[in-house]
Amino acid sequence: MSAASLVEAVFPATISHAFGDTVISAPPKRIVTLGWGGEDALIALGAIPVGMPRYDQFESGILPWVEKELGTAKPVLFSQSEIDFEGIAVLKPDAILAVRTNIDINDWRRLNSIAPTIAYRSGPLQADWQEITLLAGLCVGKPDLAKTRIQQAKSGLQELGKAYPNILGRRFVFGSYFPGSSSLGVYLPSDLRVSTLMELGLQLSPQVRALAEVNPGKIGTSISLEQLDSVQTDLLIVWFPPGARQELEAQTLFQSYAPVRAGGFIALDDPTSMWVTSNPSVLSIPYGFPDFVSRLSDAIALAGAQARP
Repeated sequence: MSAASLVEAVFPATISHAFGDTVISAPPKRIVTLGWGGEDALIALGAIPVGMPRYDQFESGILPWVEKELGTAKPVLFSQSEIDFEGIAVLKPDAILAVRTNIDINDWRRLNSIAPTIAYRSGPLQADWQEITLLAGLCVGKPDLAKTRIQQAKSGLQELGKAYPNILGRRFVFGSYFPGSSSLGVYLPSDLRVSTLMELGLQLSPQVRALAEVNPGKIGTSISLEQLDSVQTDLLIVWFPPGARQELEAQTLFQSYAPVRAGGFIALDDPTSMWVTSNPSVLSIPYGFPDFVSRLSDAIALAGAQARP
């Protein structure tokens, strides 16, 4: 049996998600993706979307690891600020992949009236790259290939952990900072930034774990700069919008924070490193994580050197 015949054999496919079941009657040819990571998963499975999110931090509007794989294809790019229902309908999709999104039941119903729509299983904005890839695989009739791509990415993370053994077991905090703020945003275990670093062998700060217990269902919360000293960590990883890094680094409360003084601060203020780590996927992990993990290792080494007399 040919590869095409094997794919066709899995249709019609019934795919369960938070809002019920979606039936894909035949292999979709025109897929629109919403939210982060959907286009990565589809492309890794050999499917080029006809529409996908625009990332304004890049001149082309496309993530570099995605652009590398697109070739001459020119998907329509949609703003991430709101769902362009009319624009999506114009593309006449035969499937919509909306996994790492915060759509509600009303959004899903409206999208589903345009084309069969697959939402998240986990929760709003909580789908990790593995969930996204698995659902993309079901959408295009390639569940086994999706599992293979996931295992390849997981193996890549494990190999990076082995290549940089000094990061294993180290505590980390992954956060964000915006201009004018008196607090640091921190991501909780349900966020894919955190779960992916834990795949590497890092351990989330116990104080952040405690915050997750009082913030059920949330992917993040905040800690005032005055309370930073209560959070114990070896690594502090923070992404910044333009201009925010200088503002945070100028604050005395931040400068005096132990991991910052020790050299364990990792600033993500360029678009590529910010999106590699905020949007890990079966494409972005091999593309950008080797450099990122090298930076983590260097920071741990620096902190260790400064701690020695």
